[in-house]
Amino acid sequence: MATPLTAAEQPGEATSTAPKQIGLPHPVVLGFVSGVILWLSFPPVEWSWSAWLALVPLFLLVVSQRSARSIYLGAWVGGLTFWLLAIRWIWATDQSAWLGWIVMSLFLSIWWPGFVFLGRFARRRLGLPLIVAGPIFWVALEYLRAHTLTGFPWYYLAHSQYRMLYLTQIADFAGALGLSFLIAVVNAFLVDLLTEPLFRPRVKGSWWVRLALGQRVRLVVVGLAVVATVGYGVFRVETAQFQPGPRIASLQTNDVNEFDSDLKRKPEAIQADLDALIDRARRLNPRPDLIVWPETSNPWSFYRIDPKFDRKSLDIEVKREVDPDDSADRWLTNRDAVDAHFARILDAVGIPMIVGTSIYEIKPSSYLKFNAAILFRPGLPLQIYRKLHLVPFGEYVPLLKQLPWLIRLTPYRGTRLHFLDHGQEAAWFDLGPYRLATAICFEDTVPHVVRRFFAEAPDNREPDVLINLSNDGWFKETDEHEMHLAVSVFRCIEHRVPLSRTVNTGISAMIDGNGRILKSLPKLQRGLLVETAPLDSRRSLYTVWGDWLGLFCMASTIGLVLIGTLSPRQSRQAQTAIRG
Repeated sequence: MATPLTAAEQPGEATSTAPKQIGLPHPVVLGFVSGVILWLSFPPVEWSWSAWLALVPLFLLVVSQRSARSIYLGAWVGGLTFWLLAIRWIWATDQSAWLGWIVMSLFLSIWWPGFVFLGRFARRRLGLPLIVAGPIFWVALEYLRAHTLTGFPWYYLAHSQYRMLYLTQIADFAGALGLSFLIAVVNAFLVDLLTEPLFRPRVKGSWWVRLALGQRVRLVVVGLAVVATVGYGVFRVETAQFQPGPRIASLQTNDVNEFDSDLKRKPEAIQADLDALIDRARRLNPRPDLIVWPETSNPWSFYRIDPKFDRKSLDIEVKREVDPDDSADRWLTNRDAVDAHFARILDAVGIPMIVGTSIYEIKPSSYLKFNAAILFRPGLPLQIYRKLHLVPFGEYVPLLKQLPWLIRLTPYRGTRLHFLDHGQEAAWFDLGPYRLATAICFEDTVPHVVRRFFAEAPDNREPDVLINLSNDGWFKETDEHEMHLAVSVFRCIEHRVPLSRTVNTGISAMIDGNGRILKSLPKLQRGLLVETAPLDSRRSLYTVWGDWLGLFCMASTIGLVLIGTLSPRQSRQAQTAIRG
């Protein structure tokens, strides 16, 4: 028999039979506990097992009989707790960054009550069990978070399992969201065990015979899903065959970010450190095939000038587009000096180098500044990649012209700046027989950005090695370093490609196509990481299909909401039929 609606429930929600009641703490306590336990599954604690039950308190709010106000408050408190703990490393970037940390945590925390609302809606309007609705909605919201504004695809449930080799392999056809879906299924199953009828009344026999039909179905489905995932992982790991590729030397510098003015060193000192590491790499036997510098580690920057300019036209354009006090002479002098400087380095070393640098480009009526990577090869033309995906509030401020107060969320107040410009096209580097793709900074954490290097590869020839140049010096000794590494592991599995990470302040690493971290350097330590990239001949379905699971869950969510909203009477009848 249907339970009457309470005054506190959402208007228009259909009635539902109350689930089996168990003594539960207040929703705020449940939300808080869920937020803390989920945070423990990620770096720095890395209790990966806790992710498999961390959402149980939150999911219990979906079936709770408390007032709607207390339920959504509890979900929001849980989300805020988790995000305040998870991204507290943002505060390390600058003394004033606490405001950005708070604002971002408040924004991200909305996802949790949003999930609870969808779960309650699906149960009451459509009669969907949590084990069906929960994973669909959770993955849909993770996918939405990765694409909202500029996206923040960090702290997926899957990322807590980055060291669980046999579990992560499903990412090669379902992406990281596939493992998130499985973890959400297990959490929802545990809630259903607690809240749905467990045994059939007055039935003798073994526990399996007495187990309610719905619970038997859930147990079989969840058991098969977990076993299939592990079995697939074992097969993919044990049958993988790697061939030696280029030998890569990563220069891990240890320089602070540019806003630590008391600690910032002169360009000559930075270059001296780089030269010392390059000299170590040059003297290795066998010599590396490639030397990689971290993101923007070149202290001099590059200047690219449109050849159409004569000196007078260039001077006019520089004063108009860049700075009235600037001049063509300075641009030309800097360009020639930096070009000559790198020619000398390349001549002395004789080894190709990928250099992370800023590039200033001036063309008629345009002045552009890029975060870029340049491949230098002895006697051959430069190859350049301009970063596609910029970090909001770090490399540019979205909507700044419309909302100038947003500058307060950055460490740039009171300075005259030209923010970075977006690169327009993916680019590939040719190193002898090898094709390389370069992801800069947080690009290796964004699945749809990295996929472009594979899905859009010329001649359908995918990159042999993925290179990541990053500068995590902004985040000092925080656990951002470990979390960045954890997220990047999934890019290797999704495309079955080795990843060479070269990171200022670390963690520089070599990761194979199974997501196994073969070698790494400790964070906050200057050093040289040299490792041969293990080439992986396998191809993945994820490269072809992309985040199909996220799209499916998003489409399913929209469809379920429309059905429940537009046809409440039919949905109530369906709910009754399901129960019957």
